Amino acid sequence: MICILQQWVGLAISGATDWLDGYVARKMKIDSVVGSYLDPLADKVLIGSVAIAMVHQDLLHPGLVGLIVFRDVFLVGASVFQRASSLGWKWKSWFDFFNLDGTHRQKVEPLFISKVNTVFQLGLVVAALLQPDFGTQETQSYITYPSWLVASTTMASSVAYGAKYMRSGAMLKSA
Repeated sequence: MICILQQWVGLAISGATDWLDGYVARKMKIDSVVGSYLDPLADKVLIGSVAIAMVHQDLLHPGLVGLIVFRDVFLVGASVFQRASSLGWKWKSWFDFFNLDGTHRQKVEPLFISKVNTVFQLGLVVAALLQPDFGTQETQSYITYPSWLVASTTMASSVAYGAKYMRSGAMLKSA
């Protein structure tokens, strides 16, 4: 019970600080390139680490968590690749790479399907955390069906990002 309580507290604190960060940035009209990289990265680390821990407790299927983690690692790598390509693979420091001075703005913009996927992932995590203490064999479907939904939106967002990248690459070549 203490382990589940620790997970809930950690998840609640992580979610609250993520929300607060976004709220403060919107209210203060802070729109940074580095923030556009770090905020989704923090979400991916949060969900990935919680999901991996839940596999070890047999709360989530390893195949689903593998799909989520693989997609997130791929997206982070693809965004770094795209940023490096946009700079012609030449930058003096990580300060330049992340554009902390605002001279070469290129923000990471999440797709709507990716935001939906994140909401579904968080819902699944909450449902899976509740299952051991409050669930029954009959409520197991509350984990199975959202798992398939998360797998579907994970794949859909992967395809959508791939299509977006292919369109942007085609636009760059025709320009």
